[in-house]
Amino acid sequence: MQSPYKNYIKQEVEGATKGKLVLLMYDGAIKFLRVAVKAVNENNIPDAHNNIMKAQNIIYELMSTLNMEAGDVAKNLMRLYDFMIWQLVEANKEKDNTKIESVIKLMSSLREAWKEVVQKEEGSVKQEPEETKSINFAG
Repeated sequence: MQSPYKNYIKQEVEGATKGKLVLLMYDGAIKFLRVAVKAVNENNIPDAHNNIMKAQNIIYELMSTLNMEAGDVAKNLMRLYDFMIWQLVEANKEKDNTKIESVIKLMSSLREAWKEVVQKEEGSVKQEPEETKSINFAG
């Protein structure tokens, strides 16, 4: 018998739009990276490695879903995802939480942007002040 939580997640994924699936992927990557940070702090190298790898796999999946014919947005996302993978490879080798945290920040910013897209798709956009919408990719 499936737990209520697993059943809920299964229903959430099966009924999700493409936009919601992307949000779920961001959520998963961010969750795994936070677990990796905790594992690094506890010097639990196997858990740190495994969770970084799980996040990388999600980013690779996000990369594979990009429509490169869609233009500059897809190309810029590909560059960002590539940068995140590079940061995570380095973080995994060095067990460096600053690199993991930088990827968490990028993923969180992208997740917020996707959340707005999903809300627009659903017609339930809540207007936010302009200064909270900007994303600084320079760091």
